[in-house]
Amino acid sequence: MSRALALVRHGQSTANAAGEFTGSRDVPLTPLGREQARAAGRRLLERGLYPDTAFCSTRTRTAESATMILDALGRSALPVEPAAALDERDYGALTGLTHAEAEARWGAEQVRVWRRAFADPPPGGESIRDTLARVAPYHLTRILPAAMRGVALVVAHGNSLRALVTAVEGLSPGEAERLEIPTGSLRLYRLTPDATIEGLAVLS
Repeated sequence: MSRALALVRHGQSTANAAGEFTGSRDVPLTPLGREQARAAGRRLLERGLYPDTAFCSTRTRTAESATMILDALGRSALPVEPAAALDERDYGALTGLTHAEAEARWGAEQVRVWRRAFADPPPGGESIRDTLARVAPYHLTRILPAAMRGVALVVAHGNSLRALVTAVEGLSPGEAERLEIPTGSLRLYRLTPDATIEGLAVLS
């Protein structure tokens, strides 16, 4: 019996390509982003891992990515459960600005803190700690039980996945701050019968 958890960051979005803080905005994938999603599906196919359950956020870019991943696996009929708990962190006042625009307004160092720090949210937005507070319960009640029954696929965002990885791996705040998850990348966990991590592969 396979017990596996596959975490995929959605493919490149139009906002990613423009260097913008996307957050809660709903934006589509670029052609590169669609290919990144298909490639993630092929990586799972190469390993003989066919999802039994699939989850995504409520944003179009993760739903599109999940569809392309499942198409690559011949599992296009598998329903995908959308969950607000997996939505990208809210960037507050930074939402829609380019990195350069945000740095011009608040300074490069302050923007760096808001982007990476575990507990410091941007004005009107969420920190990684805030995001973890909604991601962790969903993981325990929906994602982990699915992974213990078979192969669970989760397609989400850079920061909601940082929060999810923090919950799965028990990362410290400092480790969560340093974690980078590129668009289209795959983080694959093999689990033991007691839900501990037996193996981890990171593919991008």
